[in-house]
Amino acid sequence: MMTAARRMIVLVFGLVLMTSLAYAELEKNLAKSLTLDKAPVDIAQSVADGRLFVLLAGGEVQILSADGQKQERFKVGEDVTSLEVSPDGQMLYLGYTKNKELQFVELSYVQQLPVNNSAFRGPENAPVTITVFSDFQCPYCARLVPTLDQVLAAYPQQVRLVFKQFPLSMHNFAKPAAIATLAARNQGKFWPLHDQLFANYNKLSDIRIRELAESVGLDMARYDQDLANPALQQEIAADIQLGSTVGVRGTPAAYINGVQLKDRSFSGFKQVIDAELKKAPK
Repeated sequence: MMTAARRMIVLVFGLVLMTSLAYAELEKNLAKSLTLDKAPVDIAQSVADGRLFVLLAGGEVQILSADGQKQERFKVGEDVTSLEVSPDGQMLYLGYTKNKELQFVELSYVQQLPVNNSAFRGPENAPVTITVFSDFQCPYCARLVPTLDQVLAAYPQQVRLVFKQFPLSMHNFAKPAAIATLAARNQGKFWPLHDQLFANYNKLSDIRIRELAESVGLDMARYDQDLANPALQQEIAADIQLGSTVGVRGTPAAYINGVQLKDRSFSGFKQVIDAELKKAPK
């Protein structure tokens, strides 16, 4: 039971707290001002990347980057009176007051993903390119490998698979494995080592990576020389930077002709690939 003295202390503390709150002042400073082409009607922000979606008078949506740079702008209809955006910024919800309608608009961004020196499988001039950002210690990446093999088998002339390095900092041997595959690539053995590393994704160590490199028939003297080449680390850093720029937040991340794929099942790949092939020139 609380004594009278303790009740008095709590009461005094409460009064002091209320007094301090009563005298608190809100400071506000204009951080930035941006002039839009039309008056803003509603605004929403993507949690994932901070982009702003502004509904303009006349039924247009202006997208702004997190730092306020103008990006895409498109027409949605003059009857739209409100908008909201999904946390990942890939779905826009538009409210039409007049006809009591709510529209769900899926947003797809075509990213520029240059191949550069990345290893790839399939025809170089294939109409469909799958670009995968991956990590050799990631169990989900390892599980995706058989699906990608299935896709390539189903579309031997229509699909090219490009591998981009995206080792996560939480995986101690993902980056050494990535460097090893680039050294193997220099000897034409990227994909054999790729397969062996993913088959052993949960057993990787410096020793195990070297054993796997030997097992695919590499010239180990040249392999060791390439491992010490800083250009390989720079190449991995460039892949990571590219992935971060286009919105990769985890692995695996797969893009088909520059558009991120959400459903990474075989049927998910097939649906998008078939749609891309219909758009390809005959």
